[in-house]
Amino acid sequence: MVSPVSLKSNDAVLIEEFNTESIINSYRELGLNVNHFFSTKSLSLYKCKSTGYRFYYPYTSIGDAHFYSELSKVRKNYYSTRWEHLQSLAYLKNKENVLEIGSGFGIYLSLLAENKINGKGLELNPQAIENNNSPYTIENKLIGEESKENPNKYDAVVMFQVLEHVPKVNSFITDALNSLKKGGKLIIGVPNNNPYLFINDKHHTLNLPPHHAGLWNKKSLKSLEKVFPLELEVIEFEPLEESYDQFINHLLSNKQNFYYRKLVNITRKLFPKLLKKILCRLIKGRNVLAVFTKK
Repeated sequence: MVSPVSLKSNDAVLIEEFNTESIINSYRELGLNVNHFFSTKSLSLYKCKSTGYRFYYPYTSIGDAHFYSELSKVRKNYYSTRWEHLQSLAYLKNKENVLEIGSGFGIYLSLLAENKINGKGLELNPQAIENNNSPYTIENKLIGEESKENPNKYDAVVMFQVLEHVPKVNSFITDALNSLKKGGKLIIGVPNNNPYLFINDKHHTLNLPPHHAGLWNKKSLKSLEKVFPLELEVIEFEPLEESYDQFINHLLSNKQNFYYRKLVNITRKLFPKLLKKILCRLIKGRNVLAVFTKK
């Protein structure tokens, strides 16, 4: 199997199989029909040996623009201000030119405008573009097109909750870098898959296709330095405090690890503040932000 990151043959190993009918049923519970994305009875999860990146196969199971348009209708907070939006501003300067890939309704572009940073967005969901709430332009365009039209133009290229949806990782990042000036910043925010949310729930619906194409963590993000002309500047994790209640609710509703769940529930009732303090120290939050510099 060829790795979608390194593009090396025999650089990926099969680690798990998922029943597609089960996935279809899970999405149906969210109000989404995803039957047409699955033509086989099983879905494979592979791991890139060079980088540790895990990805689903076949790639035909990954969602299209229509899928994300429908998802944004059933999940009203799908496009919203995020922790990584605010954190990333520390790595940008006034009047810099920033390209955002996957702009949604323009929430991050509005933050750029508020901080006197120039911005432009790319988005494939027509509904989101029509409802652009920012003062900046959002175009329905692939990053490959943008990199050809505006090579080496931007001081920073940013993407939040985007890379985990991309099956062809190597060409996607290559195109993003072609849009970026030498010495510019590539800023990536993705779900953290050393995750509390998925430690005991590998079948979490929105972490599976057609929503997600792959699973990123600290190791796989850092490994991008080995494949691309990049130098990692910093990796930050969203504090668990940001979503502690969601974490606890998910943990207690999970049917696996009965005794662990019981222990947490009892401790929460007797010593809620102590439990929160301990867990927030031990467990990293659900998102990770990586800042790279183009060599």
